[in-house]
Amino acid sequence: MTTRRPLRTFTVRVSHALIVGVLLGAMAAVSPTCSAATGPAEQYIEAQLRVVRSLDAKCEAIADIADEAAQRLLAGGKIYLAGERGMIAELTGRAGGLCSAQMLSLREGQQSLGPNDLVLLSDYGTPGKLKTALDKLATTKALVIVFASAENPRLRPPLAAHLRVVPVDIPLDSRLLVRRTGERLIPTAAPAIATAQWTFVAELLGACRRRHKQLAVYLSIWLDPGRRRYNRTKGLLFEPGLQPAPVARGQYAHAFLASARQSIESVRNEELSSIRQAAAWLHEALAAHRQIVRTLQGHLPEVEAGSGGEEHYFTKTVAFGDERGGKWIRENLREGDVYLFLGYQENEDARAAAINALGVRTIFFTSAAPSAQQAENPRHLYVNPHWPRSDACLELSGYDVKACPLSGILGLTCYYAICGEMAREYP
Repeated sequence: MTTRRPLRTFTVRVSHALIVGVLLGAMAAVSPTCSAATGPAEQYIEAQLRVVRSLDAKCEAIADIADEAAQRLLAGGKIYLAGERGMIAELTGRAGGLCSAQMLSLREGQQSLGPNDLVLLSDYGTPGKLKTALDKLATTKALVIVFASAENPRLRPPLAAHLRVVPVDIPLDSRLLVRRTGERLIPTAAPAIATAQWTFVAELLGACRRRHKQLAVYLSIWLDPGRRRYNRTKGLLFEPGLQPAPVARGQYAHAFLASARQSIESVRNEELSSIRQAAAWLHEALAAHRQIVRTLQGHLPEVEAGSGGEEHYFTKTVAFGDERGGKWIRENLREGDVYLFLGYQENEDARAAAINALGVRTIFFTSAAPSAQQAENPRHLYVNPHWPRSDACLELSGYDVKACPLSGILGLTCYYAICGEMAREYP
């Protein structure tokens, strides 16, 4: 059994811009149970909604960058991802993502970049990190598109000729809670930057369609028997022989953001009570010195969760689908412990019921709700993250796959909302 830290007091850190965003959000769409942002969960969700609204107002500028990027791709360019590990994981090899996107290591020389290449560079605001990345890309002729806090001083004009910026409306230090010790918890950056990058991808798809080209998009391997489509499209930039009809500037960016906003608002309006209940269960386990174990599935959550200062609350992280992890759960979890599962498309009733039979409480968030029988189990709590079963939400007319998944954005939003509420009760 692990030793828990003693109770400590903390304060909530909210920037002036966040307060304004919260008030505007509350006036625009008031939850039946909450008229203002009264706690970390509400504040976290409102911060993500503020990002969506801000990006929606920038779609014309994003379309300009996407059109320039599309021209380079048609001239033979490639798409590279650099910066934050979580963002590289989120956009690489992802169902609903671009088949041609590949990681660029900034530890190596950049001589391989060509003048028509794109570099999507993400940054969470760690002091000096963006400067180091931009210094390493200073001599490249590739188009470098930066996704970072609008407060980052490195993004102030004048900018280098090869740089473009998608500013994201988050504080430079995006961690929502600040303890008296100065330790910061619960960053808003990861889902916010992911929203910005997927918005750009959506508009890049539209820009290429305006040139009668269809960027290749991955289908989920769970829907691809034998991985035939995956094998055909792996690394593919454009679909050969396909000449899609053009779409209006900004159409795809607006459409993706509308889906993101609808889902995040649904979490705010329908899941706050479940989020608070989940936090209460975690608090009770911590106060009783019980174990809290988690499993995190998905590209972004697996990398990001734990980097927000909340890792010390969890006894262990168990890998999804790992029999060693399942064996550990069966042999080590006991009555009073809590198991948190951030899943994907299935309801995982069998997994939950087996763990509940040990006397363990389970908190699950997947796109599929539990069965009626499992939902009635007093040891089981379901939080609906409100992403579609297809995950990707952007319809591409005449194409067989949707683009731009929401699960990473919504999964982390729900996860950090719960952790924020838990930290308020057990700092």
